[in-house]
Amino acid sequence: MTEVDFSSIEALARLSDTQIEAREICDKWILLTYDLPNTEAGNKARAGFLANAKLHGATMFTESVYLLPWTKHAEVLALRLARVGDVCVWTAQTTDENKASEITRSYDKGLEPHLMEISQRLDKISEHMNLKHYKRAHKMMEKTENMLNNIEQAIIRRGSAQLYLLLTLIKRRFEALG
Repeated sequence: MTEVDFSSIEALARLSDTQIEAREICDKWILLTYDLPNTEAGNKARAGFLANAKLHGATMFTESVYLLPWTKHAEVLALRLARVGDVCVWTAQTTDENKASEITRSYDKGLEPHLMEISQRLDKISEHMNLKHYKRAHKMMEKTENMLNNIEQAIIRRGSAQLYLLLTLIKRRFEALG
């Protein structure tokens, strides 16, 4: 595999006061499975996990089985679920570089729709501003900012230079609207 130069993305991250460890592929993963009771606590834990898993860009393989890059954040998600139900966590390091690349591409594709959703929201905000619907635009800006912050954290944990550049462009659009 060709060595990739991440110096430009790392410089961009430093300029925006962001810590990113850029890497072309993820080779360390957590496979998390869970079985939660159908109770108020179980339902709350399940909903919380699903919301956070989405923000971490988790890839769902089957119901109750998710793949996440092996990070402290993924470990915390697993621990929160374990307080309520049965949780199994497998950690693995891919030794096959081609397979690692394939899994990483699949993971990255799971993050892309979130960026597209934010981009579409920015289009709508711009439209509202052009129509002088400032109150609606302002309300959308607040939620969009939260979405941007959440996806930024997922992209930083992943370390994808390509996704980070796309995020940077979207953030600039957001700032231009403010």
